[in-house]
Amino acid sequence: MLENRRHPRINYSGLVFICWQTFNGESNHVLGRCVDVSEHGLALALHKRIPVGSFVKVRAYALNLDCSAIVRRASFSAGRYVLGLELSKPLDEDVLASLSAPPILATATA
Repeated sequence: MLENRRHPRINYSGLVFICWQTFNGESNHVLGRCVDVSEHGLALALHKRIPVGSFVKVRAYALNLDCSAIVRRASFSAGRYVLGLELSKPLDEDVLASLSAPPILATATA
């Protein structure tokens, strides 16, 4: 399958806090699980629907991320919503590099 994405995706499973206002002005927040990350975006699995086009605030301390984003895609699968967010600022290069690095395997000593 041909990949038409601008930035490569890196699998990542970490917690992300999202807050936003509905079109009626109600404040909402939810904790979700990240599916993958790229330089300018995140895919998240949530149990709450956030409409495409919504502006959200994103916090993920493990990613050193605290910025705004816009919901670009949303789908429902296996009892959860999967959102594609476009970040207002790119993820830190060092964070991306650490997520891309192969895991360090511990070696047993005699």
